[in-house]
Amino acid sequence: MTTTGLAKIFVQNTFCNQCTTTIKNKMVQEQEVRNVILYPSDSLVVFNFKRANQLSGVMNMLTALGYPPKGDRITSANTAVALCQCEIAS
Repeated sequence: MTTTGLAKIFVQNTFCNQCTTTIKNKMVQEQEVRNVILYPSDSLVVFNFKRANQLSGVMNMLTALGYPPKGDRITSANTAVALCQCEIAS
């Protein structure tokens, strides 16, 4: 039996329903995590992982996409502009 962990990460920037597909695909392809569910209204990312480096990889990837975990300090050096510009445009 393989043990998996469950991660729930609240992020600082909002994303829309359309952008969840892009974020989810990147998480599954680049970090090989499973059962990815994104909750745009709560700015919440939930997924299963097998290894600790997957968890840290997802957190680094989210930060690079412009969605740093809540509580992380945002600086222009470590965070991109949020991938989702849909919420800003509406």
